[in-house]
Amino acid sequence: MPATFRTAALAVHAQVALKNRFANKVEDPSNPYSNHSESESDSEDEEIKEIPVTAAEAAIKKEKKSKLRRYRGMLLALLSSLIFSLTALLVKKLEGYHPISIALWRFQGALLPAVPLIIHKLYFSKLGNKVFDRVWPWSNLKNLGMFGLVLLRSVLSCNSLLLHFYSLQYMSIGDALTIASSTPIFVALLAKVFLKEKCGLVTIIASLFTLVGVAVITRPPMLTGEESFDMKTLIGSALALGCMLLASISFTVLRYIRKVHYSITTLMFGLWGTVENIVLAFALHVFKSPSGLKEWGLIGTLALLTFIGQCAIILAMKAEQAGPVAVVRTFDVIFGVIWQIIILHSFPDKIRYEMNWS
Repeated sequence: MPATFRTAALAVHAQVALKNRFANKVEDPSNPYSNHSESESDSEDEEIKEIPVTAAEAAIKKEKKSKLRRYRGMLLALLSSLIFSLTALLVKKLEGYHPISIALWRFQGALLPAVPLIIHKLYFSKLGNKVFDRVWPWSNLKNLGMFGLVLLRSVLSCNSLLLHFYSLQYMSIGDALTIASSTPIFVALLAKVFLKEKCGLVTIIASLFTLVGVAVITRPPMLTGEESFDMKTLIGSALALGCMLLASISFTVLRYIRKVHYSITTLMFGLWGTVENIVLAFALHVFKSPSGLKEWGLIGTLALLTFIGQCAIILAMKAEQAGPVAVVRTFDVIFGVIWQIIILHSFPDKIRYEMNWS
């Protein structure tokens, strides 16, 4: 509302200024102080019309744009949550593939589109060589350090993704994404320490509740009545927890390097992921090529969603602080449970129990 009143005041001020200046132009010929020529008056009148009116219009346009910009980061983060929940669903559908093989194909969605995007920015965009300004030349130590952080973020994100894929082999989408949803807590704490962003008492209390929630997902014997932990659930929880910790550091680094062009960040993410997973896939003999139109369709969709999701989260970090973006990212839990119920027909424990009992 204050911004609206400010815009209206600007417009009124412009109109009043026009009236006052126009009144001053109607001069008495007998007035000895009236010595403006016609050309001067005309040019002055044009100047008056242009400057205040333009300022008022610019303020109005700025007000309209600010409403979208204010929530741009949150909307992009929400989009990335939707996309990454869909990628988790596709991973579940690709049951015959090893997590490393899935990750290898997924990283092509970040690498391949990033190359023509950078070429377009270099030769057909106004940015030109400015795309590399923050990371090149390496003779500038600041650029070298920024490139190192871009590479670090790629390594963290790549291995976080691998742990996420492995966790889906041992637990449901809903449980894996629920553990991953504790990422905002650790992002907020890291952003407070390294980026000097705000972190209140609510965040600290929420972190304690989050840790309790993660402990419940591991299904300890005191809650299930079993004699010992379910090893499959315990392994899946440990993998999901590792994924969450790496993702938290990755989010913090990504926020710090937000001034690097998103095409460079996406390219490095795809390049590192491709190299690492090729080495692992052939070393462990787990590489698998898609066979049949259906599998190629699933792999292609996974790659495309990866590219869109990466661009969305990178741009979200440019527009908003790390803490709020990480909080919005927890919506992938809701999306994940929806896909789990509707498409995989897998219900959370309590729902499944009640349905079987009825």
